[in-house]
Amino acid sequence: MLCYDIDDETLHLLVQLQLEDLDNLKRNIKGKGRQGEISDADLAVETYESELKSRVLFASDKRMCKSIAKANQLDGSLISTLTNQEKQAAKDREVALRLSRGDRVNENPSTVTTQEKPSTDVEEELLRKLKSLYVSTDVYDDDDKAESSTWAASRGTAKKTANSAIQEERQCNSCLTSYAFTNVARCPCNHEYCRDCLQMLFETSLTDESLFPPRCCGKPIPVDNNRLFLPSKLVGEFRAKEVELSTPNRTYCHKPTCSTFIPKEFIQADIATCQRCNNKTCVMCKGASHKDQDCEQDTLTQDLLQIAAANGWQRCFSCRRIVELDLGCNHMILPSLPLRSPVLLRMWLPMEDLRLRTVERGATLPSC
Repeated sequence: MLCYDIDDETLHLLVQLQLEDLDNLKRNIKGKGRQGEISDADLAVETYESELKSRVLFASDKRMCKSIAKANQLDGSLISTLTNQEKQAAKDREVALRLSRGDRVNENPSTVTTQEKPSTDVEEELLRKLKSLYVSTDVYDDDDKAESSTWAASRGTAKKTANSAIQEERQCNSCLTSYAFTNVARCPCNHEYCRDCLQMLFETSLTDESLFPPRCCGKPIPVDNNRLFLPSKLVGEFRAKEVELSTPNRTYCHKPTCSTFIPKEFIQADIATCQRCNNKTCVMCKGASHKDQDCEQDTLTQDLLQIAAANGWQRCFSCRRIVELDLGCNHMILPSLPLRSPVLLRMWLPMEDLRLRTVERGATLPSC
């Protein structure tokens, strides 16, 4: 379902009407099948709805790409001119400083470095692809808005450029097959890959850590510059893998059938909670959590328990804190629970002269 020859407003209206018809259809077929089973009609409706939503996303991307292409067409040369002027001003200032110090100055005017040229070429290549893919025959039309004479003169050139770019072909450096210009991604090293080969590179890097991130000629292939050629799901998986591989001392779910990476946001008190199966994993030994027991591989806690035993300190059976009794009787208040809890009143009797001091973090608890 290609929509290159449909203007944005018409495409939006068509999609909205089809979505409304689809909602009516879903209400009519609801409850007619067996519970727990998906009929062919339900599957067809879901597929159709997914296709319509992808059209909505396409229209949004099309508007964005038009805006980028138009901004580049109108302001690109001006920005380049201003950038060159700034570089020349900086160069003139450097020459003036050298002359003021009595240094010799190279009189060769062609001393501009070109180290950033490859990345600039890649960005220009991407802009050309955006124009070719999303600029239809109404190239950058602004329906009710007036246009300048410069922009009006440039529209004809833009149409020819977009049409010629669509017909242009490039060869994939991996499979050696020729593809349309818009279906080939360029790497920082100027090698080019088709959609399938580029997708295979990214998918392989997700399963082999030594291949992450995907590279060509030793240079990483940036995912941001190639989102046009990669499925959204693959981009999301790549981002998640970036977080995983950048985490030191990574923790995975101890359950063999899960083994999902657990980000640091889901780790509390050295216990990691898997967001996939909800199992808890010990960060120290990477095995199942020990509930009310200490991990044998937690050497710091073991050393603290030895110090506590030598000094006569006791450990709370509920919150597992180590406490020292300075004054008072043996009754204690559990600070993490409300004082008026019936269980608490039977087990922990408040005493005015009781003082609890935690020694694990050096903090002082409030008076009883």
